[in-house]
Amino acid sequence: MFRHLKGFNGNTLILFALVSFLMFIYFCTRIRELKHAQGNCIYQEPIDVVYTWVNGSDYNLIQDMRDYLSSTDNVDSSKKRYDDKNELRFSLRSLEKFAPWINHVYLVTNGQIPYWLNLDCEKLTVITHDLIFKNKNNLPTFSSPAIESNLHRIPGLSKRFIYFNDDIFLGQPIYLDDFYSLSKGYSIPLAYVLPNCADNCPWLYVGDGQCDISCNNEKCQFDGGDCGKDRGLVIYQPETFDFDESTESYSEKVNKEIETLKEKVQMLIDYQKHPVHLNKSINAAKDNSKSLETATFKVNETFSLKHPKKSISQFVKDHNKGIIMRNKKLKRKRRNESKKYSNYNTVKTDGFLESLQYTQKVLNKKYGFKSRYVPAHAPIFLDTDILQQLENTFPTEFVITERNRFRHYDDMQFGFSYYYHLMSETEERTSESIFEEFDSDGSRTWSDREIRNLLTKIYELPLSYEIVDHFEEFLVNCSELKKYPGHVTPPYERYIDSKLPTITKDMVVNCKYLTEFLKKKLGPIPKYKYHIFKNAEKSLTTFKMLISNVSDVVINLDEIRRTLRKFICLNDDLEDWKVNENDLIRAILYDFYLSLFPHPSQFELPENSRNRFLHISTLNEWKRRHCIVKFILLLAIASLIVVTCFNPFKKGCCIIFNELFCK
Repeated sequence: MFRHLKGFNGNTLILFALVSFLMFIYFCTRIRELKHAQGNCIYQEPIDVVYTWVNGSDYNLIQDMRDYLSSTDNVDSSKKRYDDKNELRFSLRSLEKFAPWINHVYLVTNGQIPYWLNLDCEKLTVITHDLIFKNKNNLPTFSSPAIESNLHRIPGLSKRFIYFNDDIFLGQPIYLDDFYSLSKGYSIPLAYVLPNCADNCPWLYVGDGQCDISCNNEKCQFDGGDCGKDRGLVIYQPETFDFDESTESYSEKVNKEIETLKEKVQMLIDYQKHPVHLNKSINAAKDNSKSLETATFKVNETFSLKHPKKSISQFVKDHNKGIIMRNKKLKRKRRNESKKYSNYNTVKTDGFLESLQYTQKVLNKKYGFKSRYVPAHAPIFLDTDILQQLENTFPTEFVITERNRFRHYDDMQFGFSYYYHLMSETEERTSESIFEEFDSDGSRTWSDREIRNLLTKIYELPLSYEIVDHFEEFLVNCSELKKYPGHVTPPYERYIDSKLPTITKDMVVNCKYLTEFLKKKLGPIPKYKYHIFKNAEKSLTTFKMLISNVSDVVINLDEIRRTLRKFICLNDDLEDWKVNENDLIRAILYDFYLSLFPHPSQFELPENSRNRFLHISTLNEWKRRHCIVKFILLLAIASLIVVTCFNPFKKGCCIIFNELFCK
């Protein structure tokens, strides 16, 4: 190389060396900047994924549910919430295909193990409920809100993670920017406005300053107090009705207003197309009081119901007409077994909707009355610190949620509460941050232009001369409270007719009245950065409800095939008693999954293999016994080796032993 440089003169060589040195400095600087940028990049943070899963066909699970359901009322325990149709298996395939950057997968179960799951996969860990629940006395649980409220306690979980329901899978590649970015913060996908709390009363009407009669009830928190504190009381009056054929007791809500009660009471009787004879006598105590007191009254009612009777033999005859072939008898028996199970899983309430309304009331008490949106059916990007703060903010509500073994109306709805806690939490501005926000040139002083920017934030426009003059007097008074040496007004910071002194950071921070005034005017700032993705189910996600109608299911699946979005949720709303239709739908659904994800993932066992144990307890017991047998076997081998080696050298070992210890 140096031989080729002999033909160049000295100036050329110096220039060449200088250019080479400058290029070396440039590339070193760029490499350092790139390393620094990578160190600050959120993508360097490991992101885990958490799934919750249950096998609803497990006999032990069904027996446990029956035992607890027998002593529990008013819960949502429908069978479809626990039915497994291979959703988890194909969701993991989609995750491996479209999100290979995921660090680790945690599968949270009650101890059940999918028969196809590869437990030796280094990227997968099965977590049981007893490892994450605060109170082990609340186990076993069959409530997804109770499980979700404890996910942040998974051992080894990354600080930020993505929570998947097993009925959600991916249709396109996803990246961390779909959930969080440094510029926009957390992405909040919202779907639709929360349903009305009562008929003709959307949450928009509650707490709006006007009394809405349709909202003045307990479900709507008595219109947020808009109708006055004395107009929102509900009195519960139990009433007992006796019948000839049976006796029933029940309670109704009775609203009592401050007015004179009429002695004559009109009652509407809704009855079937059978003759009804009503004998009624009413003894009511007249109430002229102005205060809210309960007027006692007695209602004696006698009903006589007459309708034609149908003989039992006729019912039997009609029933036997449908039994013709043996296979129909078997199908009927299968259907009856399904109905028998359904008796323990009757949906007495819509747990999801009820918990949404309950959570809305809780959020209203904390953050004020407002109309809120239901989160879209999509994975949730969670932060363990924010989850802990959420639990600390509503400790009593989350204790109740964990205590509920089944979905209940007073559950804290997980995604809804997390998102609105994240969006509603604020923090007070500091005087330093206020000053730095408006010190746009970084001179550590406020110029007249910067003060004008501040005024537009704290006063209504247009700004009048009196407002500007009043605020300038405020600043002058603060400057006279104490001397702040060391700062001189930079050139071109003041207008010609300006009377302001140098407004330094120290002066603003130490002027108590000024900082309190600015904090009040500017208000708190959001604690977390976020952006809302409205109407997410029209562009980001696809949500389909599967019903026991084959044609409807085929149409929905073809629509998904036509437009694959990032997140797809197939929600089970199959009717238990439609056994044949449901079996065909399961086959169609499995074929649909295979069309999208035909190749097994690393989380699955080979095609012809399956797990020997389907519960973690039996697996751990087998491992324990295996370790004991292994230890005994190793001990026997070691003993055999010792005995074998000791015999040839027995005489020599005895001589050495006698010389050392017997002298």
